[in-house]
Parts: sequence; C-alpha cells; structure tokens
Amino acid sequence: MRISHFLLNGSLDPKFGGPTYSVPIQCIGVQRKGADVSLVVYEASKPFEDSLIESGVKMINLPNPQNQFQFSWATNLKKYLAGCQDLPNILHFHGVWMPSDLYVAQFGLKHNIPYVINPRGDLEIARINYNKWKHIKKKIAWKLYAKRIVEKAACIVATSEQERDSIRILGCKTPVAVIPNGIELEHFPNEIVHNHGEKKILLFLSRVNPIKGIEYLIEAWGQLPKDLRLDWELHIAGNSDPEDYIYTLVKKVNRLGLQESIKFVGPIVGEDKMRKYQDSNLFILPTLNENFGNVLAEAMMCECPVITTKNAPWGCLIEDKCGWWIDLSIENIVKALLESMSLSDEERHELGVKSRLCIIKRYSADSVAKKTYNLYEWVLGNSEKPDFVETM
Repeated sequence: MRISHFLLNGSLDPKFGGPTYSVPIQCIGVQRKGADVSLVVYEASKPFEDSLIESGVKMINLPNPQNQFQFSWATNLKKYLAGCQDLPNILHFHGVWMPSDLYVAQFGLKHNIPYVINPRGDLEIARINYNKWKHIKKKIAWKLYAKRIVEKAACIVATSEQERDSIRILGCKTPVAVIPNGIELEHFPNEIVHNHGEKKILLFLSRVNPIKGIEYLIEAWGQLPKDLRLDWELHIAGNSDPEDYIYTLVKKVNRLGLQESIKFVGPIVGEDKMRKYQDSNLFILPTLNENFGNVLAEAMMCECPVITTKNAPWGCLIEDKCGWWIDLSIENIVKALLESMSLSDEERHELGVKSRLCIIKRYSADSVAKKTYNLYEWVLGNSEKPDFVETM
C-alpha cells in the first residue's frame, strides 16, 4: 500500500500549529503499520524530518515559495504533480480551501487514485462563519471547487464527532471517519518532574490568534479577586497570527492594568515546551473553535490539568474527572479559574496524573495509526467498512 501525504499550506514549521505535529505522527504511525508513505512538503520543513526519515517515510521536498503568489497558488506543487510518474494507491491531503488542495484532488481524479481528506477544521461551521470577509471567500470557493473536492473524496477524516457534525451540516454525504490526532507517547518524559517557581503559572500556549479566545481570558483574569491573583501569573505563549494581533492584546492588558501579572513569553517549542507544561500549575485554552487541540493533549501528558471550552472536543475531561470543560463566556472562565486556582498543589497534581492516564488510554499514536491503516484498506476495497466510518 503506497500513500502520498501532502502538507503544503503551513508546511512543518511549528508556528503553523497542530498539523505540523499531527501529520508527521500520522505518517510515521501508518508507515510502522506496513504502508509505504511519502510526505510532500516544502524544503523549509526541517522539524520532525529526522523522525520521519528514520521511520522510513520518504520526504519529497518541493522548492520553497519565493513570493506570496507562489505560496498562495502553490505553483511548485502544480509543477511537481504535472511531472509526477510515480503513482501511489491513495492520496491524503489536509484542508479544502487552498489551490493546493484542488490540485491534489484533480490529480487523483485524473489518474483514478482515491483520495482522503483531513479538513483540519476547514469545514467547521464556527470557523467558516468567524470572519465575514473570509466567509464570503469560502462561500465562493465552496461553489467553485471545494464542494466538488469534498464530494469526490473516498472519505473525510474528522478528528472528533464535533467536526463530523459540522461536515454533515454542510450537506456533505461523503463517508466520514472519526479518527482523533495521535499522540506519540514516547516523545514525552517517562517521569514528570514539576519545578514550580515562587509564582504559580496559568499557561496559555497556542497560536496567538483571535479564534483562541485570549481576549476572553484576559477579561476573566482581570475579574479575579486580587488576593487570589497575587500568587499567580498568566503566561501567554505562542506566535502571533496575524503578526500584529499581539499588540491588540498588549493594549488590552495595559488598559486593564494587568501588566504585572500577565506575561507574553513568545513561542516555546521542543524540550522547552515540555518543560513549560511541567512547570505550570494549570493550562487553559478558551477557544472559539478547535477541531482537536493538540496542546491540550500535550499539557495533559505532562500532568498539567487543563481548562478548555466546549468549542473543543474534550468531553473526556468531564468523563474522566480530570479537568474543566465549559461553555465559552467570561463568567464561566472566571468560575473555572476560581475553582482550579483555589485547589491545593496536591489536588492539582492528582488531576494532572489522571489527565496523563486519560491521554494514554484514549489517544496513543499506535491505536490511531491502526484506525488510519484500516481506513486505507477499506478505501482500497481490501476490507469491510470499519465501525468508525459513517456512510449515508
């Protein structure tokens, strides 16, 4: 079984968020199950490359775009596909809106190669409607080509039931497989060591983007009792996307007089990120929309208890009694922070241990890779439909 993965829009640069981690893990896992996997990315994609090559994944590095036109219209990908003679059994790409997605789908249809799509949140109703201008562009793209891309797919892979439901709301009748992102358990410390400082830390770590709900968080932080906030700091970590958005947040923090207790600490990656999770007392992602939320899984694997909203598919926090899963509002964030910050260190550590067990039980990369491999076998007609695939 030969699989070609395509990840072009954000490549593997960690600043582009979750897919830069989840796609390599997906490729490595399926390769280990016996597939022959290729990953088409730009030359700049160095993170994860060693692990991918070591696992046997073939890296196909396209020349980096030299300008915005080349990036937006994926001209190097189009050139690569035009000359591609080495045809796989299945194509797997990530997203639906960009020209690169269209090119891969057209390539598959031309050569009768079935393709699978991970929308990576592109088909989430909340995300489509979030920005008025982008909503108009996506509505046009849907009519011009995206709807056909989705309808002609062999299967859509949703990372949660929430994402699956959004896909169905759009009227899509394509088979949908619910397969969460996998977590490479061996990439996390075997033994968690918490080095808490004098100040307790509430950590936000993700893209610093309006859809992540940071403005709600800052407002809620300002409403906490001063005596509770006295021993804590809120650390906001991540790349600003768009680049000037962080200045909006800094102005808000200054206007509310919170600059002494809210710190913008920039992007944190690799071992430094693992250390930051372990040394933080709580993690929060007050998101407006999340099709999975890798950072939540990472924090939980580092035994840092988490707070997130019901706009992320993490009902297991309630089911396993290891965190807070709330409706998004300033009031609810305040309530969750009051409860979590008032716990003793020992109580938070107990929640952290339960959080790690939750991830190990539900999201190991091996179990997710097995599902993905079984999906490919079904797409190729080699097996019965898996129970995690929904057809209409």
